[in-house]
Amino acid sequence: MRHILVFVFSFALLGIGIAQQRTDAMLFGDVKSKSTGEHIPFASVVVKGHNVGTMADQTGHYKLAHLPEGPVVVMARATGYKPVEKEIVMYRDSALVLFFELEVDVIQLEQLVITATRTEHSVRDVPVRTELITSRDIQNRNASTIFQALEATPGVRVENQCQACNFTMVRMQGLSGEHTQILINGQPVFSGLAGVYGLQQLSTIDVSRIEVVKGAGSALYGSSAIAGAINIITKEPTFNPGTTLDVQFGNHSTNRFDISSSMRNTKGNVGVHVFARRLTQGIIDQTGEGNTRDEVFQPDGISDRVASTLTNAGFGLFFYDLLTKNDKLIIRGRAITEQRDGGELEDDLYRNPFSEGTESILTDRYEAELSYTAPIARNFELGFTMGYANHHRSATNDAFLLDYMEMHNDSLPDLHDMRPYLAAEHTLTSTFTLSRRVNKHHLMVGVQGYISRLNESGMYVVVDPDSEFAGLAYRSEANKRASEIGLFVQDEWHATNKLMIVPGIRIDRHMSGEEYFADHASFDNISFPETTFDQTSINPRIAVKYDVSRQFTLRATAGTGFRAPYGFSEDLHLCSGSPRVWKSSALEPETSVSYNLTADYYINSRANFSINLFRTNLQNKIEFTLADEEIRAMGYDYMWENVDDAFVQGIELSFQAGFLKYFRTVVDFTINRGEFTNIRDDWSETPYQEISRFIPRFPKTTGTVNLEYRTNNWNLFISGSYQGTMYIDYFNEEIDPAVGDMSKIKETDPIMIFSGGISRSIGQFNLYCGVKNMFNTIQDEKRLDDPAFIYAPLYGRLIHAGVRIDIR
Repeated sequence: MRHILVFVFSFALLGIGIAQQRTDAMLFGDVKSKSTGEHIPFASVVVKGHNVGTMADQTGHYKLAHLPEGPVVVMARATGYKPVEKEIVMYRDSALVLFFELEVDVIQLEQLVITATRTEHSVRDVPVRTELITSRDIQNRNASTIFQALEATPGVRVENQCQACNFTMVRMQGLSGEHTQILINGQPVFSGLAGVYGLQQLSTIDVSRIEVVKGAGSALYGSSAIAGAINIITKEPTFNPGTTLDVQFGNHSTNRFDISSSMRNTKGNVGVHVFARRLTQGIIDQTGEGNTRDEVFQPDGISDRVASTLTNAGFGLFFYDLLTKNDKLIIRGRAITEQRDGGELEDDLYRNPFSEGTESILTDRYEAELSYTAPIARNFELGFTMGYANHHRSATNDAFLLDYMEMHNDSLPDLHDMRPYLAAEHTLTSTFTLSRRVNKHHLMVGVQGYISRLNESGMYVVVDPDSEFAGLAYRSEANKRASEIGLFVQDEWHATNKLMIVPGIRIDRHMSGEEYFADHASFDNISFPETTFDQTSINPRIAVKYDVSRQFTLRATAGTGFRAPYGFSEDLHLCSGSPRVWKSSALEPETSVSYNLTADYYINSRANFSINLFRTNLQNKIEFTLADEEIRAMGYDYMWENVDDAFVQGIELSFQAGFLKYFRTVVDFTINRGEFTNIRDDWSETPYQEISRFIPRFPKTTGTVNLEYRTNNWNLFISGSYQGTMYIDYFNEEIDPAVGDMSKIKETDPIMIFSGGISRSIGQFNLYCGVKNMFNTIQDEKRLDDPAFIYAPLYGRLIHAGVRIDIR
């Protein structure tokens, strides 16, 4: 590996040393806002089709040297503006002056996206509705992680799933996280162990944009894209050498330290981008058990937010025109390390990972990516991407300790038995695509492969008092494997100037299996039953876009999807990898049929009103339940099973506008409904059996409002996130009602959470501050005996301030 890295970086340095052909053809000018006449600092100016470009300085002026001779097209673009192209003729040993005026792209219609069809389109022209989170949005939200960046996105809800360890999940159009495919540069390397805490561990420091495509996505991205796909697109090197430093401090020791640098060689065909972020957060205890907000808003000595130290560091190495003109080779790498600790605060007990009432999780993740695209013939383009992830976790909680003490009259286990849950996952993905433009068609065929190997081990206790092994401590191991190969075909047919039809289909073969072992006899057998799955799925999709007029556009999408019975995050969240969660070989994959219909009305490119109708029918929905008697006799506490069919549907309304000079407004509101076909078994013959049909954690209404005031030097941003009423399960496993409240389904009250920030640019310095959850909104009921009973923030206001320095 060391020799490979030496070769790669030597190759990069060799490219950096190659001089550009010296023509002494010079270009000077500036970039201004068309509406205000003010200069736009740090705008990008590039020569299309050539690796020649630069970035304007902080005054909006630029200079380009040694341009190619002859006619060239020069493009200027900046975040929040529409790009402008101008054709000029350059001559050797001469200079030209070229000025640009950019029109504000208030509603981001001209921003480019790629996820919906695997091909590049502007937001306005893409045939499948796409939500775009730009680097500007990420900065406005002061989003340090992907979890924070996804907040306040229409149709997307990010939620905390666990009071103890702060496990998070993203919910799209009512479907939970396992139904959404998380992609990094189009590759599904974000799965398995990363599906538990990964949204909080992946930083935004190197993120260029995030694309969200809702609805049937399995036709392009395979398993787990039933609800859609979230694609994280990372940054490319800038033409001008630059370094950005960012230091931020907040209350409760919520601090952030960033450094990132980017450059290209003088020829522009080799570039490098490096980055590092350290994010720390202190432990927070502001709430405790109670039945009202006043009762809940009292500390109880148990963490509401875990303490954590998170580090992201990585690089991107880019080669342009390496083997042929307009090809691109990208090599990326990233390392992620996080330590999180939570539990009882008295005497810093939470820092002892093996004590009662504590949880400690150490994560080490390493990612590598290789990507190559090239035109190989007239109208043909080849694409190849390979991604690898090596993910390790070491985790402890008090489950083993408490089970052992219960079975041994409060005696403590042997020190050698107090070992953590250990997991190691290796994931390899690869995608090959070949596309061709023929008349009005853009044809694409692709093959995608996925391989995952997961090994885990942990300590457990036989808690069945009737078992001959009652009280026995044993070490259990599990080997889990999955392989998937998919073939997909798509045709973008521009039937007329107004009508685009995009049919596609994907065929997937999924093979997976799980084996479990114990270090000595603990139940009837040392070897537990092996589970295997071998299934083929065919998923078509069709998308239609019709421009009724210049202002009015209709989009419709219909397709099927599937979710293979592998890689459930709940297995890994509980640190129970070994035989505590049973998965039968008879488990059927979830399948779905999804429909989306969208109408967009544009007003002079400065406002947009949108209506989106969606529905997904889900068959064989897989749920996490307590093990039945037969399964429990084999040593399993929980099981996965196909419980029922279900549907989710809703109406999304959104409006965004920028009629006033410096103001931008984005407002959306969604009406939701999601139900199972039948009453859930857990609630049969209880007062809650009828409302148990409703899908838990799916608000009946949601909404966001974002207000932004921006000039060249000032930026003010305020956002509000609304969550309507929803149902959530509370489980109390104690039989005696005197021990606590009985199990129930709670209907929550609506809540609204406001955040905001302000920043001021002074030369290369940017000073900023902000607040999250400014009005201390928290949930109005809290129960510690069910960690999953969480539906609103558990702690209040967070304040931050910082300084960003751009050195160019």
